Amino acid sequence: MNLTINCLKLQLPPGFENRAEAIARCLGDELLLQPWSGSHALYHLQVAPQTVRPEQSDREIAAQIAQAIHQTTGEKR
Repeated sequence: MNLTINCLKLQLPPGFENRAEAIARCLGDELLLQPWSGSHALYHLQVAPQTVRPEQSDREIAAQIAQAIHQTTGEKR
C-alpha cells in the first residue's frame, strides 16, 4: 500500500503540545497497520473529535486516530 499525506493538522488538547510531533510520526506507522482494501485519494478528511488522556502513550493516541481515519474513509475493520 502507498500512503501519502501532504498536510496533517492535529488539534490536541492543552498539555499535549510537546507530544504532537511524536504522535504524528506514530500515526504514519499506525495507518500502515490498518486493513486497507484499496486506494484512497482524498483532498480533505476530517474525523470526529477523539478523547485522549495524558496517561495514554503517543502510540496509543496515534492508533486511536488511525482507527478513526480508517473508519471515516468508509473502510470496514
